[in-house]
Amino acid sequence: MPATTKLTVIIPAYNDADGLRKVLDALLPEARAHNWRVTVVNDFSTDHTAQMLQAYTGQVTVITNHRNLGYGASIKRGILQAKTEWIATMDADGQHRLEDLLAMYGMLDEDVDALLGSRTRDSHAPWARRPGKWVLHHAANFLANHPIPDINCGLRIMRRGIMLDLFNITSDRFSFSTSTTIALLQLGCRVRFVPVVVEQRVGKSTVRMLRDGLYTVMLILRLVFLFHPLRVILPVGLGLMALAFAIFCLSLFTDISAPMTILLLFLSGLQIFLIALVADQNSSLRRDTLLQKIRMDQLEDKGQE
Repeated sequence: MPATTKLTVIIPAYNDADGLRKVLDALLPEARAHNWRVTVVNDFSTDHTAQMLQAYTGQVTVITNHRNLGYGASIKRGILQAKTEWIATMDADGQHRLEDLLAMYGMLDEDVDALLGSRTRDSHAPWARRPGKWVLHHAANFLANHPIPDINCGLRIMRRGIMLDLFNITSDRFSFSTSTTIALLQLGCRVRFVPVVVEQRVGKSTVRMLRDGLYTVMLILRLVFLFHPLRVILPVGLGLMALAFAIFCLSLFTDISAPMTILLLFLSGLQIFLIALVADQNSSLRRDTLLQKIRMDQLEDKGQE
């Protein structure tokens, strides 16, 4: 790995004082050894997070939100403050292992844009959340049309420049990791999934499975519409035209007579099909423009080095 490569580790924290202390005590010696920068974003915690962070003055950059902005918004504030080529994200609840971060750091090279953690079977996962995670996993794979071993693991390393370009289309909430994964894959960025082990968290999670799960599915759908609308719209149009044809064939051999129904189904399907083609053209232009900007930013960063 080039000696010039530097990393900022961003840790969003919301009422995670005990877990955060565990994370920082393990992380800071390695950060000093590898010349990493560590940023903690205190997302308007109401516990003793702020007081606890005072013990790490001079070792950690602390960003304080004056109201609760959300997981994603906190990470974005950390990215804006960072000055390094790469940024890493870790949770403040002690779930992520330092050895996994070190392993991912050792994999950084010019042929990758993002290293995303993929939780192994050995990872801790509450039984109550497994059905929801299973549904979310399969929905994401279907809509994105891409194999995604883990869509929302919070342990990851990404190019800062790319993340800045994705600010407007990634979530400010818990779905930040999910939206980032979908956006990177839909844009064709160079993504690698790295097996990691997640341990039991310290403290209680603030994620609400039903509310946040539905929001995440809608977010995935929106991102797929943004980059590849044909995957969602085209099947609807073709399905309506196929239904019209099936009813027409049925009418040839039975007493069923529904010419207006057949005509309306066919015209509706045709209209949706044409709309899908136009949407796909606009999406392709948007996708190519954004990807070109990402690559140009990378070339400028290399020129500055």
